[in-house]
Amino acid sequence: MTMATYGRMKWATAFLAVLLLAGGSRLDAQKKVFIDQDLGGATGTDNQSLLMLLQAPDVQVLGIGIVAGDGQVKASTEWTLRMLELTGHGHIPVAQGAKFPLVNSREETDLWESMYGVFGYKGAWNPARYHDPDVVPELPIGKPTIKAIDKHAALFLIETIRKHPGEVILWAGGPLTNIALALALDPELPKLTKELVLMGAGFNVDKGGNHRVNGRREFNWWWDPEAVRMVMSAGWKKITITPVDISVKTSLSAGMMATIAKASSPTAQYLTKYSRPAGPAGSSYMWDEIAAAAVIDPSIITETRQLKVNIDIDHGASYGQTIFVEDTVKAPEWLWKISTVHVDLNKEKFYKLYTDLMSRPSPKK
Repeated sequence: MTMATYGRMKWATAFLAVLLLAGGSRLDAQKKVFIDQDLGGATGTDNQSLLMLLQAPDVQVLGIGIVAGDGQVKASTEWTLRMLELTGHGHIPVAQGAKFPLVNSREETDLWESMYGVFGYKGAWNPARYHDPDVVPELPIGKPTIKAIDKHAALFLIETIRKHPGEVILWAGGPLTNIALALALDPELPKLTKELVLMGAGFNVDKGGNHRVNGRREFNWWWDPEAVRMVMSAGWKKITITPVDISVKTSLSAGMMATIAKASSPTAQYLTKYSRPAGPAGSSYMWDEIAAAAVIDPSIITETRQLKVNIDIDHGASYGQTIFVEDTVKAPEWLWKISTVHVDLNKEKFYKLYTDLMSRPSPKK
């Protein structure tokens, strides 16, 4: 072997090592996320936020747990599997979770409404969309050919976080029943979780809640108030909340949907085919999408507040409403944990992130 050949081989070996290290660093730099969500159909804020996290190149989704809320859990699991299959994310493991809230129920909600007024939105309990929890209606987007893993979502959550202690962001876009069950089984979970990020609660906004003029009774938290009390009283390292107050500042516009429709990616074409058309004022508030965007690019959030936050579980007129005090107020530590609450955002930057992610090809992970 000549000195020149030896030199070339040495250079090539060093270059390959750099590439391998760079690849490893990129993978290590990805944010590890476990998603807990409630899908109510083919598209909507639940689906779109989930797809944002899946489409983000710097996010590694370790798994998805499904909970009842916007839809019945068996049907929601089928919706999720089929969407993942059609958008190129069918390799992500999905686990079916809680069928019912811990205490709240459809029957108790009917009784509450008879005394205090009818809710504008009740998710899977809305009379027009209600069906037996064990029945899975035929999906207009087709039946999935992939299946959920044979494990309850609460157990899957525990397993995932214990496999990656201190690394996982637990992201919740629906009711918190699965997380409460996981806490009951494994009280050490908050210490092993990097951060709890959730969409829920309402503070001072006068719209966007179950009662349209009362944002403090927000759907995700109202569905299972006792689960929220368990989760929000636990000792998480960090809690970040996207509330109704910031969500109602946004709207998914027809222009954004048209931009996405120009892309040929599976995700873009799925959304284009199945999303409801947006009117001049937009199609809906982007509730869960902000919570997803804040994980992907925290700079989108321009203002936050530190508040002690929990929920009212008195089974009276205030059942399911957000309760909160300033972080400086002295209050029992077992009940009140400080949360970082999103207050304002850079809307243009947020909208661009959303359209860019939904337009890009499904990342290989």
